[in-house]
Amino acid sequence: MLPFDEDTIVAISTPPGIGGLAVVRISGPLALDTISQYFTSPQELTPRYATYGKLKHADLSEGEFDDCIVTFFKGPHSVTGEDLVEISIHGGAYLQQKLLEVLLRAPGLRAASAGEFTFRSFLSGRIDLSRAEAVADLIHAKDKAAHKNARNQFLGNLRLLVDSMSDKLIHSLTVLEAELDFSDQEIDFSPPQALIDPLSEIKTTAEALLDTYFYGRRLEEGIRVPLVGAPNSGKSSLFNLLLGEERAIVTAQAGTTRDTIEKAIVVAGHSIILVDTAGLRETQSEAELSGVDRSLDEIDNADLVILVHAPDTETSIPDELIHTPQIAVFNKIDLVSDHPRDMDIYLSCATGEGLDLLKKSLYTQVVNMINEGVGGVVLNSERHRDVFVRFRGQIATCLDSIRGELGPEYIASDLRLALDILGEITGKTTPDDILNQIFSGFCVGK
Repeated sequence: MLPFDEDTIVAISTPPGIGGLAVVRISGPLALDTISQYFTSPQELTPRYATYGKLKHADLSEGEFDDCIVTFFKGPHSVTGEDLVEISIHGGAYLQQKLLEVLLRAPGLRAASAGEFTFRSFLSGRIDLSRAEAVADLIHAKDKAAHKNARNQFLGNLRLLVDSMSDKLIHSLTVLEAELDFSDQEIDFSPPQALIDPLSEIKTTAEALLDTYFYGRRLEEGIRVPLVGAPNSGKSSLFNLLLGEERAIVTAQAGTTRDTIEKAIVVAGHSIILVDTAGLRETQSEAELSGVDRSLDEIDNADLVILVHAPDTETSIPDELIHTPQIAVFNKIDLVSDHPRDMDIYLSCATGEGLDLLKKSLYTQVVNMINEGVGGVVLNSERHRDVFVRFRGQIATCLDSIRGELGPEYIASDLRLALDILGEITGKTTPDDILNQIFSGFCVGK
C-alpha cells in the first residue's frame, strides 16, 4: 500500500523546465506551518484565497527567492481531504528544483509518491476509485473524444451507474434476507423467481457496458488505419497527402517501403493512427518479405483498412480482411480514362482529385464507430472490463440458482459476492495490490 499515515508530502505538480508557472503542493498536517517559514506577505493566508507574496529564506538565496502566489485549503475541504498548500512560482527548472530541495529538508516533510495526492483524495473519501482513475485518463487524453470520455468518468457517470446497480442488488438481497430472518413466522414473501426480471435487467446493463469496451480502447490507443495494397500503388503518396506532409519516402521503384511507418491524425475528434505499409506481393528479398509480414500483422490489428488499387498494379484482397471494414481506393485516375465500378473512392495523388471524398469517407467510418455508452459510460480500462466480466458471470450464477430453485440462503450468498465484485469499481472492495498498481501509474504531483 502506498504510504499515508500522518506524513506531510511535497511535490512539483508541473513538470520542471516547461516555462510559465509551476505549482508546488504540500499536503498534510504540517502544510501551513511549513509554508509560514518561507512565505511573507502583508496579508494573512486565508483558506481558499490566493495570496500574493514573496518566498524568503536563508536556504533559498540571498534576499528574495521569487514572487509567488500561495493558496491554502483547510482540510477536510481540500482535494486530499487534509491541509493543502499550493505554491505558484515561475516555471524555471532551477526555481522549482531549488524550492523542492529546501522544502524536503524541512522537518516532517517527504517527497510524494507517484499518484499520492490522488490516492489521499481517494482514502479521504473525496473521490471514489473510478474518479481517481479518470484523473490519469484526463492527463493522457490525446483528443477530444478521449477527453470527453475521461471527463464523463471524472464527473462520476460510472460511479452513478454502479451505485444504481448496487442499490437494485441490495434491494433484492434485502428481500431474501427478510425471508431468512422471519421464515418461522406466517408472513407471505415474494418468491425468489420475482427477482429474475430485475437481475436480468442488471445483467443486460453489464453486457451493454462490456460492448462499449472495443470503442473505449480505441479512445485510449487510437483507431488503427493501415494503407494496404500492391507495391507502387501509391500508398506512401496517399499517406503523405492525408498527413499533409512528406513523411514517407516516395519513388517510382516498387518496394520502396519495407517497414511500417505510422503517424496520428485527428478525424471527428478521434485519434487515427495512419500506417503506411510495405506492398503486398510474393518476393524472394528477405528485407522486403519482412516488410510484407509486418503489413499482414497491421491488417490483423486494423480497425479500418484503406485498400489502395492502381491501374498499373494488381492488389489482391488478403483473406485477413474479410471481417475488417474497408475503404477501396482506386488511385492514379489521371493515367486512365476508364474506372473500375467496384471502388469506393477514385483519386489521383498527383493532382489531389478525390482526396476530399476520401477524407469524408474516413470521417463517416469513424463516426460509425462511436459508441455513446450506457448512461454516458464507455469502458476504456482493462480493469473495469475484467470486473464487469466477473460481475456478469456472477449475476448469471444468481439467475441459475433461482431457476434451479435453490434455497434463499444460496441465492443471497451469490448476491453478496456480486456486490463485492461490483464494489471493486468504486474502491469499496478493491484489494490493496490493485490500488498500488493503479496509483503507481500516475505521475508524481498528481
